[in-house]
Amino acid sequence: MSLTPEQLNDVDDLILDVLADGRATPTLVQKSLAADDHEFSRQYVNMRMKRLAEHDHIENLFDTGVYELVDDPR
Repeated sequence: MSLTPEQLNDVDDLILDVLADGRATPTLVQKSLAADDHEFSRQYVNMRMKRLAEHDHIENLFDTGVYELVDDPR
């Protein structure tokens, strides 16, 4: 079941923006957000990415922790 834009929070939007540029790990996403003055823990970013993956918007490639965008729900 896909998420609607109303079900996304600000961090989800930021994660989707990073993944729109290419594949990334939660650590890379967190560091990219921090470089843009968005301070979130890697654990929180990882939790949000898992939620996006559960709803088939992003995919964990071969369970390696590298994610790519599949379907942008915005």
